[in-house]
This record gives sequence, structure tokens and C-alpha cells, in this order.
Amino acid sequence: MRNETKDKIIGHLSDVMERLITRRCDTEPFNEELILTHNPFGARLIPMEVWKGSKFERSFVTTLGQGIFEVIGKYIAEGSGAYAENQHLTNLHVCTWRIERIDTLLSNQRSGSSAPTPNWTQEVSEMLTLSNDRFIDVPIISDLYVIRPGGIEEFCSFKTVKPNLDQTEKAKRDMLRLLAGDNNYQPFFALPYNPAGDGETYKRCGFTFPYKLFDMDNDECVLVGSKLWNKLGDEENAYEDLLNLFDEVGRKYIPIIKTRYLNI
Repeated sequence: MRNETKDKIIGHLSDVMERLITRRCDTEPFNEELILTHNPFGARLIPMEVWKGSKFERSFVTTLGQGIFEVIGKYIAEGSGAYAENQHLTNLHVCTWRIERIDTLLSNQRSGSSAPTPNWTQEVSEMLTLSNDRFIDVPIISDLYVIRPGGIEEFCSFKTVKPNLDQTEKAKRDMLRLLAGDNNYQPFFALPYNPAGDGETYKRCGFTFPYKLFDMDNDECVLVGSKLWNKLGDEENAYEDLLNLFDEVGRKYIPIIKTRYLNI
């Protein structure tokens, strides 16, 4: 990863942490009385330090889910020499048979009725055989759009590492519609890390909802953890470099959080 890219990521993470610490320590400080009011039994059994730590952790997770990884993905893709853009709008002109096929497939897979095991390659192939002379305009907004120097266009739909069915279905619908409009596009279902541990099958984390719509361990359109970051960076070590950058930022802010927020 280029030094310029690393500096951008460190700067972005530092800004995020500064805002979070200011919010939790100054703007909206922890209030023990609210815990006693809202959870009168639990507050009397569990140390207040646990509730306080949990409050900060929830704020941090929410912050990460508000586009942080999408922006980092943009920096990493740009560092590889590609053009990248967040919240990219693609206007498609798609035949109605393909739209109907996508909607039927997703409805059947979600309900579990008369739907085979998800197979991205087969589903795309079957959808692309359909054609008629009636078209509709379909706008798609992608969390991250990347165009490589050779002209390959990639579209990433970033989700939390344990996405619900609604989130997963929307992502797959957008991905299939992109291909229905242009079969040269490369759409991806992007999860920033594997909750089962990088290199493990996703199923080992015990969260199975996405398997209704994707073969999470075999579909080529699913990028989880190192596969995602190494793909965006077009290099083998992008994921490890990113973890090291988080370590670097953490070494600065963990002592600050301990002192200012936890008072230890």
C-alpha cells in the first residue's frame, strides 16, 4: 500500500475517533442515572463500568457502519491506480423480462419456496438469456464504484458483517440489475471482515441469513475480509496493511479513551 494511501486512511480514522471521543466525553457524556432509570434491575447487578464501556462500543460500531469502510475502500482502490467514487449513480436501461426474473428469483430464495441453492454464476447466466423489446430505466446507487486502468468497472455493495435479509436482498437485486443492464460490469457483495475469522468459512460464525440468497463461501461475487481489501487494492497485502494502520491509530487513541472516558 502506498504511503499516500496510508496517510489518507490514518487521517480519516483519526478524524472519526476525534469526533467519537468528543461526543462521548463532552457533548453526550455517560449518564449513570439514565442507566438506573432505563434498566433498574440490570444496573443493580452489573458494574457501571460495563454499561459505560458498552455505550462507547455501540457508538463506535454505529460510526463504522456509517460509510467508514466505504471511504477507506475508495482510498485503497485509488492507491492501486484506479478511479473510485462513493455513492455512485448508474442509470440502467433493462428489459422487463430480466427485471421480472430477478424479482421472482429473490422472492423464491427469500421465502425458501421452489428455489434451488444459490448459485451466482448460474443465476446470472440464466437471467442474461432473457430478452424482449420492453425496457425500463433503473437507477442504482453503489456504495463504491471502481474503474480500473483497463476499463473494468466494479461495484461494491458494503454491508455489516451480519446483514439482515432485507439488506442482503437489496444488495443482490442491485447487483443482478447492474448485470442485466451491462454484463461486463463486476458487482460485489462486500463485508469488511469475517466474524468467524479471516480464512474461515463464513458459516462458522453461526449467522446463516445471507445463505438464503448467496453461497457465501463459493459465489465469486461475495468478498469478505481479506478477499475484499486485497481485491480493492489489487495486491496481496492490502488487508494486512489495513490492520496495521488500525493498530497504529489504536495505539494513539486507546490511552485517550481509557483516561478521558473510562477514567482508568
